[in-house]
Amino acid sequence: MSDISKILIVDDDLTFVNDLCDVLSAYSQYEVLTATNRGDEIFALKKEKIAVLVVNLNAENIDALALLSLVSSSYRHIQCIVMIAEKHRSVESVRECHFKDSVYRYLVKPTNLETIGCAVLEGLQRLDENDYTPGIFVGKIVSFLEALQRTCRIRVHFGSKKQGVFYFENGMLVNASCDNKQGVEAALEIFDWPPLGFTEEPPVVGIEKLITPKGLETILITARLKKEAAGSAVGGGIGESYAIKAANQKINLFIVDDSRMMRKVIANIFKDNPVVEVVGEAENGEEALQIIPQLKPDVVTLDVEMPVMDGLTTIKHLMIQAPTPTVMLSSMTVEGSDVTFDALKYGAVDFVSKPSNTGEANLAEQTSEIERKVRLAAEVELEAVKYVRAVSQEKKDALALSGKKCERLVALGVAEGGYGSLLKILPHLAAKFPVAYLAIFYAPSRHLDSFVRYINKLSPLIIRRAENNAQIESGVCYFASGDEYLTVHEQEGELVLHLSAAPFVTRRGSIDMLFYSLAERMKEKSVAVVLSGMGEDGGEGMEEILRVGGTGIVQDPAGSLYREMPGAVAARCSGVKLLPDTGIPKSIEEVLAG
Repeated sequence: MSDISKILIVDDDLTFVNDLCDVLSAYSQYEVLTATNRGDEIFALKKEKIAVLVVNLNAENIDALALLSLVSSSYRHIQCIVMIAEKHRSVESVRECHFKDSVYRYLVKPTNLETIGCAVLEGLQRLDENDYTPGIFVGKIVSFLEALQRTCRIRVHFGSKKQGVFYFENGMLVNASCDNKQGVEAALEIFDWPPLGFTEEPPVVGIEKLITPKGLETILITARLKKEAAGSAVGGGIGESYAIKAANQKINLFIVDDSRMMRKVIANIFKDNPVVEVVGEAENGEEALQIIPQLKPDVVTLDVEMPVMDGLTTIKHLMIQAPTPTVMLSSMTVEGSDVTFDALKYGAVDFVSKPSNTGEANLAEQTSEIERKVRLAAEVELEAVKYVRAVSQEKKDALALSGKKCERLVALGVAEGGYGSLLKILPHLAAKFPVAYLAIFYAPSRHLDSFVRYINKLSPLIIRRAENNAQIESGVCYFASGDEYLTVHEQEGELVLHLSAAPFVTRRGSIDMLFYSLAERMKEKSVAVVLSGMGEDGGEGMEEILRVGGTGIVQDPAGSLYREMPGAVAARCSGVKLLPDTGIPKSIEEVLAG
């Protein structure tokens, strides 16, 4: 996270706002902003990058509904806590339904201010985990209007072409229209739509009342049952449902590139492919974000440089609106470039360069690589497709550990597909323990140098390349490439690194060597982690780590771009913890704190 998170409190009750600011100021994770007069909230929304909004729906001097409308359409990433003056049956009815949209908490004023503080932290966590669908569920919009007893017309937008209209009199829904449907039939269809944006419009005089209070109750109950049924239908989980689909269907591919010629070139690569089928295309990110949530492709290829909305902005929005395995396909996404690392940080699962006659590889090799990357991406579990924000980039905690003796060591083994996994792990490891991290990464040395420089800017830890005979310092993560042996030795009572060239060019064993070394020196105080990659390196060393009482963690193969290495280690070592990459930082910290 490049900046500290910002919380906006919108209420015209100055005493309440000041008291709440005092409570929230105790938390260092964010900055608190306030808006107490009409217009202040819009100014703050446009000027500042707000993470969580706390708004009083019943504020007299602020149009809270207009504010929520703006959030639902233009600031969809913001997490909203809505406060109301008193309990309301309509709000309570949708409060019981666990719709994961942008409005995640209702609170009745007055309320315990500490409760709001906890709710704010919950909102930041939801942002970190992308655990919501941007927009506001229709049922909640209807409940807001009823609570406000508003007479107006509400227009809701599903994608770029489909719209629905609700008509309210004194807060009661009296009619709805969608396509050629009216009344209850139209309302039931609109309630089926995912969380979306809405706008308030002037009321229509003489509108026919086709929805009675009883009809509205039927709509709410039906919508709730449908949502709950959809939630329970997941059954065996994302992995199981996807495996069934992959076994019986083609991989549906969506292409995003501003060049019509390049879109045609990419489509022609898969023209006769028996496994992959191109189902759609877009010429910029904005267009793609309108189509992809409805089309639901299995894989997206995404260019970087495009008009209207570029690829990096698109991938951030896509991971929130409709997480989809995405392969960056651009002349800019080469291994070792900051653009590539940015894309992986934002949620892309892989990258590949556009086919070109100017490169070292011939066109046949390039197109084969593109095909391979798309097929690999299709096998990645959706749970692993997300943008995870970093908590802090400050090095003060790591610097404070300088000079403290390492009490434990954590070793990481990673190979192909590992950039994305490391970008979800290292920025989330707090530098609060007297611990050092040692990593073997099978990547070309020049690309590893670039990655170390890049991720050092994102992580609370100090990230650097390992050097021979260097003393191991707490709060530091040392990287060595797969063609090097990195081991731990003791010299004059201090732990030092030993770095040498790997003796076997064609046989992988650097991860095993590192794990063996940790097991020998640190015994039960060693932690070993295996991430995405090919081959079986790390299995023997992990066995030794577990034998001496250390802890073993393996990235869940289902969420790995390359499943072979984590799968082989997990199959060999029954005592390891199997976790998605996003769950590994927490697991490591739990071990270190134990």
